[in-house]
Amino acid sequence: MFLIFKVLSLYLITIVMMRLMGKSTIIQMTPYDLVAIIIVGTIASEPLISTEYMPTLIALGILVGLHILFSYLTLNQIGNRFFLGEPTMLIKNGEILEDNLEKSHLSMSQLLSILRSKGFPKIADVDYAILEPIGEVSIIPKVANTPVTVEHLNISIQDEGLPIAVIVDGRIQQRNLQLLGQTKDWLLKQLRENNLHEKDIMYAYVNEKSKKLNINRRR
Repeated sequence: MFLIFKVLSLYLITIVMMRLMGKSTIIQMTPYDLVAIIIVGTIASEPLISTEYMPTLIALGILVGLHILFSYLTLNQIGNRFFLGEPTMLIKNGEILEDNLEKSHLSMSQLLSILRSKGFPKIADVDYAILEPIGEVSIIPKVANTPVTVEHLNISIQDEGLPIAVIVDGRIQQRNLQLLGQTKDWLLKQLRENNLHEKDIMYAYVNEKSKKLNINRRR
């Protein structure tokens, strides 16, 4: 029984620790984020094979505190350069920078694979490719290959705003209705006009600006 308690408590505590470390820890995966995640996993698993419990919680607390401190240090230019490094240009004006490619420990095959995954099978279509500190490769296409937008075509499109869910799997989302400045009665009235009940709906959302209700019924 105590083992079950240890596993459950450490599982929940580790989730809380990861939340305290911030969403960027998972999304960006900077060098210090990756190190922190590895150490957190290692420390959290230690009590599962030993009897040391409280020292683990203290160690986790210290680690999270250090990670938050380092996160604030990266807001400073010097700290940012030390912990994250600087962007590295891999392609400039359509030309591959071999020295930078070698310094970044990237092979030509890897670069081509990255370009293809980004939708650029031909290097000639790329103006700049930059390896970001978080490990992502940002690609800036040549002007001739820039995607055409409605602004280029002088087409006017109504901005309906962010689609906000009001019904998910038959359940009304009260909080989202408040964000929209609407009430449950307003939503139920909309449903009655369409001869629908909330339980008949898999997903429904309202566009933030146009207040238009869009409904996806259950099949």
